[in-house]
Formats: sequence, structure tokens, C-alpha cells
Amino acid sequence: MPSFQFRLAPVLRLRERVKEEKQFELRALYIERTQLEEEIGDLLARSESLGLAFAPTDGAVVTAAELQLIDDYAQLLDRQIARKRAALSSLCERLIKKQQEFTEAAREVKSLEVLRQRLAEKFRRAQNLEEQKFLDEIGQRKFTRQ
Repeated sequence: MPSFQFRLAPVLRLRERVKEEKQFELRALYIERTQLEEEIGDLLARSESLGLAFAPTDGAVVTAAELQLIDDYAQLLDRQIARKRAALSSLCERLIKKQQEFTEAAREVKSLEVLRQRLAEKFRRAQNLEEQKFLDEIGQRKFTRQ
């Protein structure tokens, strides 16, 4: 008896590969987002600790030059934080787009798998019907010869 051959198997394999690539890209974006969030957290921690680190202790006098350096560093940290947050925002937009692409690729693979299952079931039913007809015919031949 012939076995079931899914004619769209190459298309299914291609779509599965595309889905895996989308999943890999999505995973890479999640890793990148995590790294950006950690960097922002580190910069925020530095910014918060800046005031404590340069606070005068025991009546020490802070010069205007030192205050200027502290302010410049604080502004630098603020700019870096703003830049990282903008990068995180654009990354989140790309992440949403990749999630949609991955969902669509998964839907395409699922639809082909469902089609393959339906066709395999249809093929199996046709095979069973042919086998039943064959057995009925054999039974009739034996019965008519006796």
C-alpha cells in the first residue's frame, strides 16, 4: 500500500525554519532589552549615589570647581539615561513588531500542520475504505464458490 505523502512538506519545512528564525530574533531582542534595562538601572544608581558620594563631611568645604565637575557628571549621566531610555523605547517598538511577525509565522506553520493532519486522516480513511472493499470482495468470492 502506498504511504501518505504531504505535497506541501517543503513549504512546511520552510515556514518552520522562518518561524525558528523569527523566534531567534525575538529572543535576541529580549536579551538586548534586558541589557538596556540593566544599564539604565546602573546609571540611575550612579546618579542617585552621586549626591551621597560628593557630600561634604565634617564641615569640609566644596569648591566651585568641584561643584561644577559634579554637576557636569550628573548632566552626563542624565543624558546617558535619556539616550538609553530612547533606545529602549525604539527597541520595545521593534520587539512588538517581531512578536507580531513571530505570531504570524507560527500561525502559518500551524495552519499547514492542521492541513497535513486533515489530509493524512482523509488518506487513512480512503485506505481503510479500499481495504474494506477488497476484503468484502474476497468474502463474496469465497461465498459464491461454495
